[in-house]
Amino acid sequence: MKLGIIGLPQSGKTTLFNAVSGLKEAVGDYSRAVHRAVIKVPDERLDNLALIANPAKVTHAEIEFLDAAGFSGKGKESRSDLEITPELRLMEALVLVLDTFSPGADPERDLRILQDEMILADMMVLENNIDKLSRVIKLTGRMERARELEVLQRCQQALEENRPIAELKLSEEEDKLIRGYAFLSKKPQLAVFNISEDNIPNIESLTEKYAAHVRPEVRDIAVVCGKIEMEISQLAEEERSEFLKDLGIERPAVEKFIRQSFSLLGLISFFTLGTPEARAWTIPRGSTAPKAAGAVHTDFERGFIRAEVASYEDYMTHKTLPALKASAKLHIEGKDYIVQDGDVILFRFNV
Repeated sequence: MKLGIIGLPQSGKTTLFNAVSGLKEAVGDYSRAVHRAVIKVPDERLDNLALIANPAKVTHAEIEFLDAAGFSGKGKESRSDLEITPELRLMEALVLVLDTFSPGADPERDLRILQDEMILADMMVLENNIDKLSRVIKLTGRMERARELEVLQRCQQALEENRPIAELKLSEEEDKLIRGYAFLSKKPQLAVFNISEDNIPNIESLTEKYAAHVRPEVRDIAVVCGKIEMEISQLAEEERSEFLKDLGIERPAVEKFIRQSFSLLGLISFFTLGTPEARAWTIPRGSTAPKAAGAVHTDFERGFIRAEVASYEDYMTHKTLPALKASAKLHIEGKDYIVQDGDVILFRFNV
C-alpha cells in the first residue's frame, strides 16, 4: 500500500511523516522537500499469534509513505506555480494534513484549498488529454478509444462543478479506462486534523466536530497530535510505553490512522502461521480464498484445493490446530469462501 502525505506549508505534514516512519527529517517550512519511507504496519494480532507459534520470523505488512511537495496554498489561483510530483500520482491514497494547532488555524478552509488544487491539477491533465485524444480518434478512426474519451469528458464536467472524480462512482470498466491518468481527486483521502498537545484530551469531541467532512468510500478523518506522535516514535520501546501511560493513551494515534487507511482502500489482513514464519498478508476486502492464496504464492492459487480457516479470536482461545479441530472452530472452506479480516489460514494445494 502506498500513501502520499500532502498539506499546505507549515501544516505539520513532515512531522506526521516522522511520526509514522520513525525518521527525523527536518520540519518547518520545507515545503519543496520530498521524503520516502517504507514501514511495517503495526498489528497486535500478528504479534499475539507469534507468541503462540514462536516462529523463526515475524513479517508484518508494509506501507510506503511519501511526504510530498507541490501544494502552494493559493487554491484555484495556483495554476501557474502548481507542480505535482509524478511520484504523488502513483500513490493509492492521500493523507491530507491540516493545521489545527496554530493560532487562527482554519483547517476546513485549508481542506477546501487542497481540494481546489487537486481539482486544478486534474483539470490541467484533462485539458491536455481530451484535446489530444479527440484528434487521435478523428485522424485515425480508432473508435475503440471513444469510450475512454466519454469517461474523460464526464470527469471534466465533474471537476468544472468543483466535484472530485472520486464522487463519480465509476464502474470497474470505466475505472480501468482512465486508471493510467492517475487523477489526484480520484484517490481516497484521509484528512488528518493536526492538533496541539493541549487539545489531546478533546480528541473525541473534535472527531465528532469534523465528522461532517467524512465521505463514504471517498474520505475519512482522523484527529492526531503530530508533534506528540513524532516524539513517541523517537522513544525506545520501554520509554514509549511509559510515555503513553503518562498521557493516558493506550496506543499511538498513528496506528489508528494506518488502520483507517486500510479500511479506506478496502483492504483487510489475514495471517499464515507456522514454525518458519508468522506473516500478515494484505488483500482487497471481498477476496475469495483462492485469491488470498495467490497473495502468498501464485502456485497456491493455481493448485488451490481448500483453506483451513480459524478466526483470530478462536485461535487465541484454543492456541493449537488440534484444539481448534476438537472445538469445531477450524473450518474447511472451498473456492467460494470470502476471506474475513483476521482469519488465520492454512492453504492446501496441489500443482
